[in-house]
Amino acid sequence: MPLPDSRDALLKAVAVRAITAPVSLFLGATGVLLLPGALWPAGMAVLAAEGLYVWLRVRDPANARACVANRQQAVWRELVRRLEEVSAHLDDDTSAALAGILEAQERLVATYGGTGSIVPHTRSELVSLLQHCLSLAEKRCQLKTFVSSFRVSEVQRDCADLDLKAERTTDPITRQLYEQALERKRQEMENFLKLQQAIYRIDGQLAAVRATFDHMVSLVVRMQAAEVEAVTAHTDDNDPVFSELGNLSRNVAALESSLTEALTLRGAV
Repeated sequence: MPLPDSRDALLKAVAVRAITAPVSLFLGATGVLLLPGALWPAGMAVLAAEGLYVWLRVRDPANARACVANRQQAVWRELVRRLEEVSAHLDDDTSAALAGILEAQERLVATYGGTGSIVPHTRSELVSLLQHCLSLAEKRCQLKTFVSSFRVSEVQRDCADLDLKAERTTDPITRQLYEQALERKRQEMENFLKLQQAIYRIDGQLAAVRATFDHMVSLVVRMQAAEVEAVTAHTDDNDPVFSELGNLSRNVAALESSLTEALTLRGAV
């Protein structure tokens, strides 16, 4: 469920919110009911009033902010649902890491005084970061399934057997075929090691995200205790964790992108 970050998507969401507002629905229904009879001029006036109401609501910045906030909350609930679903298929360490990240985010929101106290861009960074972390966890689950089923000793025996056969044969063509098969087996082993490395990187990144969130919670608590005005500021420039959230989200997204590219090139995803 993507966020309405484009102007067209946001405009559509704002328009739908304005049209479906109780006042708009009441005016529209009243105008339509008045049109067929002798009071049709009143019906036209009521419909015109509805049009004016919708136009004012669409141009109201507060309505746009409310649309973004509602959408973010919907995305957040969906992410939490997916996180709980994915956690059932993860190992204990990864499941605990995701749960810890979610708990730290919720503590950060609570420390701010609730979702409404956080500026929109910071809320967006929180949602984006959880999306990336969940995606990494899903990739880890996929990779772990393959790695767990990989028979290292069997591949090593195949390599040794093919190498021995290539040395013993006297036919150049047969030797070349054995060497080709040996190279493929070595590539298979190399891919396995790369997949293991990818899992370790995901584990490290999730641990870094959780630690950073714990740090940000303690930072906000310290600033609140010191009665720093920036804690309750409503601009991104004054938000104490916005820049750190942005850097963290970009780092996680970069890892996710690099893993996807590397694994795609190796035919692993």
